[in-house]
Amino acid sequence: MKRVLIVASMLVICACRLYAQTYTPIAVTGFNNDGVAETGVNAQAVTTTGLDIQQKILYTFDFAAANGLQAGIPNDGLFTTGLRTYQMNDYTANNVLYMSKLGNVGVANTVSTGTLTFTTPGAYSKISLLCFSTEQGSTLGITFNYTDGTTSAQIVASILDWFGGINPVFDSYGRIQRMPAGPYNVEGLSSNDPRIYSIDIAPACENQSKEIASITIEYLTSGTFNNVSRAVFLAVSGQAYVPVTVTSDVTKATCGNSDGSISITATGGAFPLTYSWNTTPVQTTETATDLPAGSYTCTVTDANGCPSDFAADISEESMILLKALAKPDNICSGTTTKLYAIPTGGSMRSYTWEPGNVTDSSFTVTPDTTTTFKLTAEDQNGCHVIDSIKITVTKKPAAPLVSAQSICPDSTAVLKIDNATTPFTYKWYTYPSGGDVEGQGAIYTTPAVSTESTWYVEAVNGPCSSDRTAVTVTPFERAITPVVKAGNITASGVTFTWDPVPGATGYIVSVDGGAYITPSSGNTGTSHVVTGITNQESISIKVIALGPISCQNSLPGLAAAKPKPGEIFIPNAFTPNGDGKNDYFKPEGTTISAIDMKVFNQWGELIYQTNQLTGWNGTYNGKLQPTGVYTYTVRITLNNKTELTRKGAINLLR
Repeated sequence: MKRVLIVASMLVICACRLYAQTYTPIAVTGFNNDGVAETGVNAQAVTTTGLDIQQKILYTFDFAAANGLQAGIPNDGLFTTGLRTYQMNDYTANNVLYMSKLGNVGVANTVSTGTLTFTTPGAYSKISLLCFSTEQGSTLGITFNYTDGTTSAQIVASILDWFGGINPVFDSYGRIQRMPAGPYNVEGLSSNDPRIYSIDIAPACENQSKEIASITIEYLTSGTFNNVSRAVFLAVSGQAYVPVTVTSDVTKATCGNSDGSISITATGGAFPLTYSWNTTPVQTTETATDLPAGSYTCTVTDANGCPSDFAADISEESMILLKALAKPDNICSGTTTKLYAIPTGGSMRSYTWEPGNVTDSSFTVTPDTTTTFKLTAEDQNGCHVIDSIKITVTKKPAAPLVSAQSICPDSTAVLKIDNATTPFTYKWYTYPSGGDVEGQGAIYTTPAVSTESTWYVEAVNGPCSSDRTAVTVTPFERAITPVVKAGNITASGVTFTWDPVPGATGYIVSVDGGAYITPSSGNTGTSHVVTGITNQESISIKVIALGPISCQNSLPGLAAAKPKPGEIFIPNAFTPNGDGKNDYFKPEGTTISAIDMKVFNQWGELIYQTNQLTGWNGTYNGKLQPTGVYTYTVRITLNNKTELTRKGAINLLR
């Protein structure tokens, strides 16, 4: 079956321009001759054939300039006018498809059937062939070959002679004789010749989305009785296929009235588009008005006669406004919320909620997951109003897991969530409910703890909080303070004892404020003997029971004892440096009642004499005496009136 096509008139072309339908070049192969002289002065050397019986050819502006000619076609082969653009093949190669009814048999260098193959297949809503005929008109059969292996029905089209034809796309280019040298005579300029035409073809609607692989052209009939007319094809352009797409804006009809509307916006297809609604009467604009509730279809037809159907529904809208509400609309899993139907402007005679098929105006729900509840209400006129409410359900976190801790007294504890989960956050409190937030995060450091204390932590997921977990921090208990007693007391020593302390790992002692040491009875012993005492009025001791760790050590147990009276003690050295220890030289003893003491330097000079018990501070006439050995003589009177005399040497150390 053949389709007959007459070359489009300029009136149609102008109409297309109004809708910005552009023809863009399509690269093709399949040209069989070079019909354009593009350079030099030898037209035969740069072409392969003449284009009519008289061997006339086209030439470019460059060839015209080289040979002093007027007019010519574009040097780059680009023909453009308005919304049409065509691109010829390279002038140095074959650039025309040269055809005739007789082919090579009767018309040299022509073919009766030719194929123009697309370099890149594509889908097109319009194809335009740039062409002309010589020796009167030509009639051709055109077939589209698609990439899926199918072909179109042959389309029959006629083109006019390049001299004198009507409605050309391009004209007034001039032609010359194909000769080896000039002078060349330009023909046709005064009559606006030669002329170039277009064959514009719209593929069948069902084929427009297919990709065209090639175009087969068959020469059917000649305008002359002896079939010597020729057809010349220069280039191919096309309008890319864009399917029609439609968006719509629907205005509902009020209940029982015909006041709804549908407005559509259509894009794609070949413009202009026309519209036909299935209304009574038929409406033919983009907007159908005065519509009652129902289903409607609009057929959108493009300039190629290709229809696309669009369907839309108009629902009835009650005059009563309806709102679905929830208080609250954001809940935690396992909790409830209440849904409400709130009509405004009238009353409804029924309600239906989905999911659940609940028919009350309000009810309580406990959804497990985020759920949208659809509310449909019917007014007194039987019209339905629809609204919905989304209940967002946030998972309630599991209670945090935290381990209790034991710490040293008066130190801080670092509490850590064992099952911390992203993106949950964690808040710490000092109360099982309510109260101020003391800290945030999966790790919390407590203040210093002196007594057993409890903190509470909850996991937070958005608006949802878990149950609070209690965690107790317990300071370690100190060992019991040892009870120390003075046992055997002599003039030169004291034995201190204490009862064993339950749980103690050992003991340490300090005598008269000195450094703590291991008891004389051993690390775990319960006694300590102080020896080497001379003339001390009292001896003090501190005993600490050791725990498993240092902060469990007991407070020191205290005890003191007075040595029994004994012999006189005279030191052999003293250090008068003002530190309060061993600053004076004097005899020591608990039974001394009076002394008469003299001190001599190394030359035998008397430098100090006293009968006071305070002793010598290492000065003479207010001056510090140097380090060295001094001699002394002392007469001691005891409490029982006994007198003793002692002589010896004393080391003064500074």
